Amino acid sequence: MQGRKPAKDRKQHAQDAGSDNEDEEDDDDDDDAAFINQQIQSVNKKKKKSGGFQSMGLSKPVFNAVLKKGYKVPTPIQRKCIPLVMEGHDVVGMARTGSGKTAAFLVPMLEKLKVHSAKVGARAVILSPSRELAMQTQKAARDLARFTDLRSCVIVGGDSLEDQFRTIASNPDIIIATPGRLLHLIVEMELDLKTVEYIVFDEADRLFEMGFSVQLHEILHRLPASRQTLLFSATLPKILVDFAKAGLQDPVLVRLDADTKISSDLEMAFLTLKQEEKDGALLYLLRDVLNVPKMENTALANGATRAKKGGKQKRKSKAERQTIVFVATKHHVEYVANLLGNAGYALSYIYGSLDQVARRQQIEQFRRGFTNLLIVTDVAARGIDIPVLENVINYDFVDGSKVFVHRVGRAARAGRRGWAYSLVSPDELPYLVDLHLFLARPLRVGKLSANAMPDYASEIVVGALPRSLLEDDIEWTRRQLQEKTELMDMQLVMQNAYRMYYRSRARAAAESYKRAKELLASTPYAETHPLLADKLDGRLEHERANLVAAISNFRPAETIFEIGSRGTRKASEAALVVRQRRTVVDAKIGALRAKKAATESAAELASELNTTGDSAENGTGEMADESMLQVTASKKRPRTARDEEFYMSHYQKDANTERGYSMTQSGSFVEQARGAVLDFTGEDVDEMKNKRGKLRWDAKKKKFVQGTGVGSDNKKMVRTESGALISATYKSGRFTEWQEKTKISIPRTGEQELAGGKVGRKRYRHNKVEAPKEVDRLHVAYERKQKKLKKHAETENASGTGAATSKPARPGGAVKSELKTADQIRKARELKERRRAKTGRHAKATKGKRK
Repeated sequence: MQGRKPAKDRKQHAQDAGSDNEDEEDDDDDDDAAFINQQIQSVNKKKKKSGGFQSMGLSKPVFNAVLKKGYKVPTPIQRKCIPLVMEGHDVVGMARTGSGKTAAFLVPMLEKLKVHSAKVGARAVILSPSRELAMQTQKAARDLARFTDLRSCVIVGGDSLEDQFRTIASNPDIIIATPGRLLHLIVEMELDLKTVEYIVFDEADRLFEMGFSVQLHEILHRLPASRQTLLFSATLPKILVDFAKAGLQDPVLVRLDADTKISSDLEMAFLTLKQEEKDGALLYLLRDVLNVPKMENTALANGATRAKKGGKQKRKSKAERQTIVFVATKHHVEYVANLLGNAGYALSYIYGSLDQVARRQQIEQFRRGFTNLLIVTDVAARGIDIPVLENVINYDFVDGSKVFVHRVGRAARAGRRGWAYSLVSPDELPYLVDLHLFLARPLRVGKLSANAMPDYASEIVVGALPRSLLEDDIEWTRRQLQEKTELMDMQLVMQNAYRMYYRSRARAAAESYKRAKELLASTPYAETHPLLADKLDGRLEHERANLVAAISNFRPAETIFEIGSRGTRKASEAALVVRQRRTVVDAKIGALRAKKAATESAAELASELNTTGDSAENGTGEMADESMLQVTASKKRPRTARDEEFYMSHYQKDANTERGYSMTQSGSFVEQARGAVLDFTGEDVDEMKNKRGKLRWDAKKKKFVQGTGVGSDNKKMVRTESGALISATYKSGRFTEWQEKTKISIPRTGEQELAGGKVGRKRYRHNKVEAPKEVDRLHVAYERKQKKLKKHAETENASGTGAATSKPARPGGAVKSELKTADQIRKARELKERRRAKTGRHAKATKGKRK
């Protein structure tokens, strides 16, 4: 009887909300159905505690589909969430990317729905932030529901509205959709969501942050209060107040990534270099570090042709070492794709504004192994699932630590090893410090000691990528830019887009900027990364770095105003002003340098005192002289006298970590969703411009208004049932036109579906037969037409008789035979002879000539 409690509680909540108008008999039937389901689950459960899917009480169709899918042992998130969902609880699941969250909500959903409902109306809705993630979820749902008659469909933007009208008309049980297109269909078709029992927010944080505030508010307003709500994501805040508007009722929090936000099988390397060296660094990494093979375009075309034919012929040279390259904007995607294409790599690319058909083709080529490189932006990369992905390269470093988790989460999935390489320029170093605090991992800069080995899986190892390794690739890139004007134009557009991206991205913490400046000024920052130490001669590289530093730090003794004007006789007025300025400034610069040198020497002496303190106390060390005592006394002391070992701070230990997870903490969820700042910057210039605060003069309204007046700013708005304003294009009348054209009428929600479940698929057979029109008696050729009709009727009767004698009739009646009888052949010959005699043109055949 314990299994009936959540259902009762949910019913009680629905009655309090005023949404349950059913009578007591229906309530009793629902309680009995819930009780029966609970008893069936208890019977299906095995008594032994095996920890597998067989101990969860799954029905035979769902359990067989799980085994067919290849799932043998549930992941931790599945082991904890599936029983809670099957008991009827609202669940907030938080686990890292690739931990099996999709199956964690699909398996119990299929178990609860069981069979297809003959009543019109969807019973489960899954909201995804991106098209690729929605299609990936649809594929998993189709595989897990293969032994049931449940129907699922995917509704995403970019597809035909008419096709989606027909899809909704087929009465699917499960709708997997993006919020924008789903709301469009709800408003256009006037759909009723009162039959929804199961709502899932997949990648919930991205849904709430990607500008879907209006769509989510309207969809949630239309859902019944008795629904079951699930939220799953790789990153979620601890405070559930942020999601109160999602309709959570006494939710259960399942959080498995408090300690492991990134897979322990993932190894990371952070390479520091200049911004203009990134092209050469990318080519070097692909060729010498990752050993990515190059493929010819002909091989790619042949592989794609074989894939279209059904894949009967296997391609000999399949892509290896598949790698995803993350860049900042879509202009970076175009430039990098063309550059790597000229280098001979087979690649695919995706960005947000790419056509939906092209997106599918590019992903399919990469997933099938026809290409081994995928260049994407953050906007387009969410939810891409590549099972055998090995490497991730961050061409442009992220401006948010949470985005970094999703980037590198594409690799090292399902127990496989993987690598993540990040190219970090000096202006991106503060974000690396933020990541160091977010992951709570030690930061190792430069070389390590001789005996110490870097742990790339648990430490943030930072080192320089020497220019001597990149000279050939940088020179090759320079030649490509000189020879190909298209590539040079793309580079200029990319540089302009990066300037906009640099101005519009979020700022790092203030302390991170201070720490980044200290790292830039430190000596270890310029040392070679330990991963590349074996590729260089350490002594020669050290000498080369010193020479470059000496050239970079060289300052001439004279300025441009003082050249050729030594002494006071020939000196110009500008030279005299510069000399007077130097006398004032040089004294201050010298004092500052002396103070800095004294501070460094004091720090060195303090460290020596710390190392010799124990021996001095034992009487075995040397006595400290007066200078050492002065240095020790002048050393800066901490402002507070608290002991860090015993001090209990009012901040939690993972405050920096949670700051990366949390959104704004003030106001309701709707207010937070409206004003939420994206974790990643837009990939297009229009997306990066903030148009909210800008005013323009509207000549028609005779006043200043916000926006540009073009595109989305110039749309007419309509108010929905919940009071939200949406675009007027959501109610365009296209569904009414489609109904009139196809002659399909969809029953209302809750009614029985038509034609045995073939709603929207009904076929019409035109079997109406009409007699020919009678000939007009006043027509000139009345008699001739009458004879013609009479002869035609006699011919039809004769052919029907012949068919009956030459071939047995089918059950539906006589069938006209193509074989002629002897009488038909004789009559045809006589008719032909009479025609020849009448025309008189039957001359003797003489080699094709007439006489």
